[in-house]
Amino acid sequence: MLRIFIADLHLRVDAQNQARFGEFLQGFGAHSELYVLGDLFDLWLGDDLDLPRYRPVIAALRGYAERGGVARIMVGNHDFLFGDAFFAHSRAHPLPDPTVIEHAGRRLLLTHGDALCLADVDYQAFRARIRHPAFVAQFLAQPAEQRIAIAREFQDGSRTATAEKTAAMMDVDADAANAALIDAGASLLVHGHTHRPGVHPLPAGRRLVLGPWFEKESALIWPADGAPQPINMGCNAADIVG
Repeated sequence: MLRIFIADLHLRVDAQNQARFGEFLQGFGAHSELYVLGDLFDLWLGDDLDLPRYRPVIAALRGYAERGGVARIMVGNHDFLFGDAFFAHSRAHPLPDPTVIEHAGRRLLLTHGDALCLADVDYQAFRARIRHPAFVAQFLAQPAEQRIAIAREFQDGSRTATAEKTAAMMDVDADAANAALIDAGASLLVHGHTHRPGVHPLPAGRRLVLGPWFEKESALIWPADGAPQPINMGCNAADIVG
C-alpha cells in the first residue's frame, strides 16, 4: 500500500486554489492511502456553510475514493469543525489526532502538531476554549454572517499574537514529542502545523515535520515495500529512517 502524507494545505475558496488540489490527487488512485495531517482548509465554519463553497475539493476527494484510494483526514487548528456531512460527501474518513499506524515495518505516530506546542501557553488555552463542545455547539448554531464575523475576529487576533511570539515559542516541545513517541511505542513522529519542514532526532526516535503543502506541494510518499520519498521537504530518505 502506497501512503501519501501531507499537511497544511490551507485551501481557500478560489477556483484555482481548489483545482490545484484536484490535480495533485489525480496522480494517485487504487492501492494508495492519503493522510492529511490537519488544515486541509484555511477555514471551515461548518458543513452547512462550507460544503457548497468547496465543491471542487469535495469532488476531488470523492473521485479519489472512486478510483480506489482511501483518504484519511485529521482536523487542524483551521478546520476542526468538520461534521458528518463533510465525510459523507467526500467519502473521506476521519483520522483521530493522534493516530498510530504500522507502515513499512515501522510504527508511526501521526498528529497535526499544535497540541505539542506547549511553550505557547496562550494558544493552548485558546485551543481548549474553542474546541470545547459547548463552544462548538453555540458557534455552529449562529447564522453564517455571525460565524464569519467571529472567525475574522479570531484570525485578526491570531495574526497580532503571532507577530509578538518567537519561532521557538511556537515550535513543538521536544520533550513532549519524545514522551508521545514512548507512550505510542513508535519510532517516528510525523506532524505538520509549524510550517518548518525537517527531521529532528529524539532519544526515542525521530520527529518528521511535513512542509506546508500550499507553498510547494510538499509531501511524503512512502511505498509499503520501499524507502520514503520526501518531496520539497529539505531532507532525504536516510534522514527519516536512518
